[in-house]
Amino acid sequence: MEENFVHENPQPSIFILTGAFDDTYLETRQDDPVVCTSAGKRMILYRAIQEATDSKITLLSPHPKGRGTPYPLPETESYFSGIRQVFAKASPRRKIRFLLNIIHYAHLVYRQTHDGAIMIMDNYEIIYVVAHGYCRFRGRKNPLVLEYEDGKHAIDKGFWRLLSGLAEFLVKHQVKAAIVATPSLLKRLPHNLPSEVVPGMLNPDRPLPQIPKGNEPIRIIYSGSLDYERGVPLLLDYLESNEVHPNAEFHITGQGHFTNRIYEICEKSKGQVTFHGILPREDLSRLQRSCHFGLNLQSAKNPISEVTYPSKTFDYVNMGLRVISTRAAGVDVVFGEWGIYLASESIESLAKAISSAVTNARSTDLDLGQYDMKKYTYHGIVGRLEHLMRCF
Repeated sequence: MEENFVHENPQPSIFILTGAFDDTYLETRQDDPVVCTSAGKRMILYRAIQEATDSKITLLSPHPKGRGTPYPLPETESYFSGIRQVFAKASPRRKIRFLLNIIHYAHLVYRQTHDGAIMIMDNYEIIYVVAHGYCRFRGRKNPLVLEYEDGKHAIDKGFWRLLSGLAEFLVKHQVKAAIVATPSLLKRLPHNLPSEVVPGMLNPDRPLPQIPKGNEPIRIIYSGSLDYERGVPLLLDYLESNEVHPNAEFHITGQGHFTNRIYEICEKSKGQVTFHGILPREDLSRLQRSCHFGLNLQSAKNPISEVTYPSKTFDYVNMGLRVISTRAAGVDVVFGEWGIYLASESIESLAKAISSAVTNARSTDLDLGQYDMKKYTYHGIVGRLEHLMRCF
C-alpha cells in the first residue's frame, strides 16, 4: 500500500509498465501463453536502467492472454530476472474482459506506485495510458518515460490501431524522455524530446572478424525468417541470376515461405549455396562464427521497417561477422561507415555490395574497432541512460 512504501535509496523508485515475462512466470500458468520473444533483450535493458538510476525497479504487468478457455487469474507476484514483477488480476468474462482488465490494471498501478515515482511505459498501449491517467486523476505526479520497443501499432489495422493511436495521442506530449529501439521511430516523437536509441547490445568479448586464409571462399550467411518483410526474395533473385560472385559461398538458415525455392537453388548451385533450415542454438553459433559476413536485406518498402529494427545485425556482429545490409530501419545510422550498404534494393546493388565484401574481406578497414560502437555495449548504454534519466 502507498502508506507502507519504504524508500530504500535516495533516488525515486521506478515502475515499468510492461507486458514482458519470462519462464519463471510461465511455470505458474496452465493455459500456455505465447512465449515473450523479447524477454532476453528486456532483461538486459531493465538491468541497465536499474544500474543507470541506482533505483529500486518494479515491473507492473497485465496477465498475458492464454490459449483456450479463459479462467480467472489472481493478482500474482513473480520475478523477472530477479526484478520484482506484479501481475494484475484478470477476468474470465469474455464480453467485458478487456474493459475489466484495464480497470484491474489501473488499480494495481495506483496501489503499487507512489507520488513522484517514475513510470516507464512499454510502447503506446491503452492499458498503460489509462493506468497512468488514473494516477494523475487521483492527484499523483509521475514522470512518464516511453520505452519504444517497436511501433507496430502504427501499422496495425482495425480496432487495435485505433486504440493504440488514441493511446499515443493522449500521452505523446506528457512523455518526458524516450528509449527508442530503432532510429526510424525518432520521427514519431515530439520535437526536442530527450531520447536515446538502443537497437541492440554489443558483447565486449565478441570474437574478432575472421580473415580468410589463402584462396578459401568468402562465406556469407543469412539467418532469420524467410519472408517478404526481411527481403528474402531479393537474395533468392540474386542467387538465381548471373551476378553471383564466384568467390562467395552462401549459407541460409531459418524457415518460412521460400523453403522449396531455396532447395531448388541449392541443387543448381553446385555447392555454392547451402540451406541449413532451423539449427540448434549452438550449431547456429558455430556456423555463424565460421562465416565472414552476415546479410540483412530487410526492405525499406515494407512498413515494418518504419517501426522495428533488424536485430540480426547485432547478432551477426556479436558472432564476429561484418554486415552487408540495406539502409532500412536506420541500420546505416547505427553502424555508420562500418557496414557495407546496398545503394538500392536491386540485384545489381546486392551484387555490387557482395563484390565489395569479397574484395575487402582481407582488409581491416571494415573492422568494428575502426568505428565508435562503445555506446552500444552494456556500459555504454548504462552511461547514456544515466544521462537521459537526469533530463527531467
